[in-house]
Amino acid sequence: MAIVYQNGIAGKICANPECGWKPLSEFANARSKGKSIGDGFKSRCRNCWNAQKRKERAAKPEKYKETARKYVEANKEHIRELKRKHQAKYPEKYEQAGRRYLTAHRRKVNIKARLRRQQNLEHYREIGRKSYERHADKRRKYSLEYYKLHPEKSVAATNRRRALKYDSETTHTEEEWQDLKAFYEYKCLCCGQREPEIKLTRDHVIPLTRGGNDSIHNIQPLCARCNSRKNQRHIDYR
Repeated sequence: MAIVYQNGIAGKICANPECGWKPLSEFANARSKGKSIGDGFKSRCRNCWNAQKRKERAAKPEKYKETARKYVEANKEHIRELKRKHQAKYPEKYEQAGRRYLTAHRRKVNIKARLRRQQNLEHYREIGRKSYERHADKRRKYSLEYYKLHPEKSVAATNRRRALKYDSETTHTEEEWQDLKAFYEYKCLCCGQREPEIKLTRDHVIPLTRGGNDSIHNIQPLCARCNSRKNQRHIDYR
């Protein structure tokens, strides 16, 4: 189609009969081997051209997917460089997209992260040690404030460290501990007092120092006083 002027504005009549005349800004450049062909613009406007391509891709999806795969394989570094430039230009856009993806696929992301860590455990431990050295004061301050707000998590973390110290192969979760207290109606199995009058603590029926494990099946709820009196003896109050 030739270039047609309307009211002094250069344009073309789109090859789609239903579209009509549009200014040249609505047409993409027509090139072959880097050189302009014809009048320098495609015969269809951008909207009609894109609609035509979508229709063609929908009719033969595998053909276009294979073409795209071959192009990506042959131009990996070029595509990576384009992505890096685009990300540097729109960092907030990529950050928001990352947060949306993480929210929608949190379980999948966590599983992949755990697998990567297990495959190269010492590498990730070294990263953690170096990070802690750089931000030791900040992390200690954060931990103190966090455990003040969540004392039950502090107790659970201390319990896990103690269990690891005595090579316990099993442990229990905070949810299991809460369920156990509810099962015994928040009562100390030794003295019979209940929360909130007392604070229940985890007692290992078979103490860790005597070969017991940290599984919920070896835990009984006792108040701090009764737990201290029991000490390292094997007494089952259940």
